[in-house]
Amino acid sequence: MRPIVKYRGGKARELPKILRNLPAYRGRYVEPFVGGGALFFHLEPGQAIVNDINAKLANFYLGVRNDYSRLHSELLELENLYESNWALFNALKLANPKGRIPNANESLYYRLRDMYNGLPPRRVLPRPTLLLHQQDRLLGHDPPQRSRRV
Repeated sequence: MRPIVKYRGGKARELPKILRNLPAYRGRYVEPFVGGGALFFHLEPGQAIVNDINAKLANFYLGVRNDYSRLHSELLELENLYESNWALFNALKLANPKGRIPNANESLYYRLRDMYNGLPPRRVLPRPTLLLHQQDRLLGHDPPQRSRRV
């Protein structure tokens, strides 16, 4: 099996060298610095203890082990959001090929990065609202004018 995350300093490229020098052993596999887990996922041991100094990574692996169905569902939801954003971007770009079209996946990337880094959500106008307004303008629909009191 291949690793489920790419991780800086991973051993995937070194796997052939490691495997040539790995003694045959049938006991419990222990890896204190699993990282991306190239060796662990390649070996697929029956019993294993894996850990990492990166607590977020260790918690991710616990989530995979303990609640895979929820994680899978959330990843599918995220994939659907990405695809939906991409389809809307392409439709708007087709309607206005020379215009600057906001890509909701850019803000999605930054929001996910900020969440990973433990930063609070940014308080900005929600992207769908911006895109709908932009879409109306691109398709020639003028937004209703607000009346001004004098």
